[in-house]
Amino acid sequence: MGSWALPLLHERITSFENPIQKAAAQLKLVCENLPTRPISLWDAPYGCASFIKQTSDIAADKLMRLRSYRLLYGPPPPYRGSGRPRVYGDK
Repeated sequence: MGSWALPLLHERITSFENPIQKAAAQLKLVCENLPTRPISLWDAPYGCASFIKQTSDIAADKLMRLRSYRLLYGPPPPYRGSGRPRVYGDK
């Protein structure tokens, strides 16, 4: 039984790049040549703000596994009128 996905690019990461930058550049290059919007799957190291920011303008849906210590917060509740307004909502 073989792999369920075929690699599209094999490129080394130079000493001037990091894996996040290389992955963002590869995703952009691949998506430019596709006729439809793809779904891309990413492992835990790519579930970070740096990767999200670098790929925000790329027309691809991204599904990522997050590390167990990462927390996601919802929107803050409406301001109640006393004290500092909450910045984050519930976990």
